[in-house]
Amino acid sequence: MAYDSEVRAFVIIEYKRTSKDSVVDQGTAYLNTLLQHKADFTLAYNEKLGARARVADFDWTQTRVVFIAGSYTNYQKDAIDNPNLPIELYEARKTENGYLTLLQIMNNSENSRFANKVSALSSQSKVISKAADVDQVSDLKPYTEEMFLDKATANICDLYDELKAAILLWDSEFEVKPTKVYIGLRIKHHNVVDLLPQKSQLKIWINLSKGELNDPNNLLRDVSSIGHWGNGDYEVIIKDDTQIEYILSLIKQAWEKYRH
Repeated sequence: MAYDSEVRAFVIIEYKRTSKDSVVDQGTAYLNTLLQHKADFTLAYNEKLGARARVADFDWTQTRVVFIAGSYTNYQKDAIDNPNLPIELYEARKTENGYLTLLQIMNNSENSRFANKVSALSSQSKVISKAADVDQVSDLKPYTEEMFLDKATANICDLYDELKAAILLWDSEFEVKPTKVYIGLRIKHHNVVDLLPQKSQLKIWINLSKGELNDPNNLLRDVSSIGHWGNGDYEVIIKDDTQIEYILSLIKQAWEKYRH
């Protein structure tokens, strides 16, 4: 059992030596158990970390299962295309020098804005029917890019796509992680920049501490002393692409910090 402090949610990590189809159903059973015993897990969290958290302090909708195995069946790979099942799959590989590497299996439409609308229906029908037997899974609510973009104008959606596409070209290790309040672009488990598409503007937070960003045009606002959703102390709001190249140069400073 792990804890994702970014989204305030528990993560179940399961290592499997085999690739039986039943691991997907087992994952939903684990989720069901956790969600039926929220108070117990809250108590365990407090005892482990010496904290005083309450059940309401956690985002139970973001609970997920991470499976690690040497290989997966097509049935299991199809499961991650279903947005209603918060499951992540990692393939474990041991190199000749003894290192263990983990490669995440992405869904079939990971680079599409509307990835969660695309599904392998023939395979997922089995997953959905079995998951339906687990009542508590309905408590989960995986967040998607589409949930933000549906509320934005076409111009802001295009602006978001343009900015994201440019950033993803820098490094193949970038991961797009939507949360409850923003869409994070992160690398090596560090958010580089957080994006929030709104109806008529795009809000951007660069994950650098006050004093770390070289912004000669003084375009970004220092939010180190005020409340804000994104990571880092720098924020900017844009409504068109007139400053996008300059903003990308600023975001690249955060990428340079976290990519090593």
